[in-house]
Amino acid sequence: MSQRRYRFLEFELDPERHELRRAGRPVKIENIPFDLLLLLAEAGGSLVTRETIIEKLWGAGVYRDTEQGINTAIRKLRMALRDDPQQPRYLQTVVGRGYRFIAPISAEPAEAAPPAPPEAGPAPEAESTRPWRQRVALAVGLLAIAFVAWWLWTPRWSLGNRRSMLAVLPFSNLTGDPGQRYFSDGLTEEIITDLGRLDTRHLGVIARTSVLRYTETTRSIQDIGKELGVDYIVEGSVRSEAEKLRITAQLIRVRDQSHIWAQSYDRESHTILGIESDVAAAIVREVTGRVTPDRPNRVAQANTLDPGAYQLYLQGRELWNRRTEDSMRRSIGKFESALAITPSYAAAFAGLADAYTALGYGNYLGPSEAFLKARNAAEKALAVDPEAPEPHASLGYVNMYFDWNFPAAEAQFQKAIELNPSFAIAHDWYGILMLAMGRGEEARAELDRAVRLDPFSLPLKTDLGFQLHYRGLNHQAIQQLSAVLAENPAFPLAHFWLSRVYGAEHRCQEALAELASMGPALQDWQPALAARGQISGACGQRAEAEAILGRFRELGEQRYATSYGVALVYAGLGENEEAFHWLDKAYDERSHWLVWLSLDPRWNGLRPDPRFDPLRRRVGLIR
Repeated sequence: MSQRRYRFLEFELDPERHELRRAGRPVKIENIPFDLLLLLAEAGGSLVTRETIIEKLWGAGVYRDTEQGINTAIRKLRMALRDDPQQPRYLQTVVGRGYRFIAPISAEPAEAAPPAPPEAGPAPEAESTRPWRQRVALAVGLLAIAFVAWWLWTPRWSLGNRRSMLAVLPFSNLTGDPGQRYFSDGLTEEIITDLGRLDTRHLGVIARTSVLRYTETTRSIQDIGKELGVDYIVEGSVRSEAEKLRITAQLIRVRDQSHIWAQSYDRESHTILGIESDVAAAIVREVTGRVTPDRPNRVAQANTLDPGAYQLYLQGRELWNRRTEDSMRRSIGKFESALAITPSYAAAFAGLADAYTALGYGNYLGPSEAFLKARNAAEKALAVDPEAPEPHASLGYVNMYFDWNFPAAEAQFQKAIELNPSFAIAHDWYGILMLAMGRGEEARAELDRAVRLDPFSLPLKTDLGFQLHYRGLNHQAIQQLSAVLAENPAFPLAHFWLSRVYGAEHRCQEALAELASMGPALQDWQPALAARGQISGACGQRAEAEAILGRFRELGEQRYATSYGVALVYAGLGENEEAFHWLDKAYDERSHWLVWLSLDPRWNGLRPDPRFDPLRRRVGLIR
């Protein structure tokens, strides 16, 4: 224990009393942030690496998410000190390395312990009091450490008071018609969505993209449970007999592979609506012992929804999940056809919102067309079902990327997560928003949550890589993106972002090679086209960069072509006047890429120009 007290500005840090005081009054602070503050204070302005923090606070060889633990401790410490991470007075982040205490600090001896009162016994006993108390404190500390270790290492299923984790495996299509696969897949997705919205305090659900790999699997329940980190698994099937459907579902506890619940539902094909809600409610009751409350909006939807509309919606979701331009455009037709049958179908409106946001993000539609249509559809979905999390997330996406209203976006993402804490995409988008707002450590924590809910999602793991790049942690970004490509060497988004990192490192040939690895079908995808032009220009390949400018002109004659991409190519060529001209056009278009002006290193050549910060201010990146 430190034998000194530390004073800095209006604060006093007293290790002997384990107390932080501001102007003589105690400040509430938890143990880990306090210990971190003491570690930084004792360093006296020297850099304290993240590795040192892990070793001193948790000990070498501790297997837990210490990186997130550091981020959380730093955030809580900043809150206690009222320290702005953008303009710090106390804690300086040294990107990729650690932290440094930057406020003027003085150390002085700790106050001597007061003498023991006479009735406490002879002096020798009084002198032994402090070592005895230290031994007691040490014993208590060791017990606490042992408890924490037990908590961390005890298998999840034995922790009765924590949130249970569950995975729904793809329902088997036993209808004999491969064309009905969309129904079994859609039913799986609907059950996952419903489970995520029921009893959110006690039950978490793995996202759809991570369970798809187990379609028609022969893997054991124990192996799947271990890979996904879940306590329970749901599996089921869909059979067709004449005009009837039999849907069977069963709940299996991973620990001992015991079947703790099973149910079959025999329905006429035109009365299948609401089965997913029945299944979800039964599972929650079995896992948590709680009866889920009725949801009038969902009941009303099931009672008024035409079966044909439901089939069209499931077909639309199946198309949307393919995530190509063609499939997303076709999904819009399915959702609109469903709405033509049932005009108040909230899920179909939410599907439309998702499709238009995706088309806008990929520059397949202009921002005004895509994001305004997305907003309209999301608002209509919420008018029917205010507790649906998906349209809240879509509205947050529009607020972030089109309105540039970051507080409104944050409120919508938080609402979506409140309604369904297992909604991995909402966590992902919220993390991306915090990254754009300059809250890098919070962004990483939120993206980590998304990946824990969807552990095999390559897009989410790629987002982890791009946030590392935008935080200037290029070495870590390369490691993360390379790990994604080790899982799937053909995944185009990982190649795209790896090229971006290599471009920032001026590793020209590697950057261009990664773009080429995306495949011929994506060479005209506008973000990739702009990246190739910018890297070519920055690497002295002027003819190639100018050819790409010509390609943008050709695209502009056929469809929407982003002015932001053209500006990037000119920035790579060092033609700043043209770059600003096209950035102004991008602003008029409300290009969603403008939210990255502060973090994208491709604009570094324009930052000293007096026109750059006013543009950032117009986008809302400077207050």
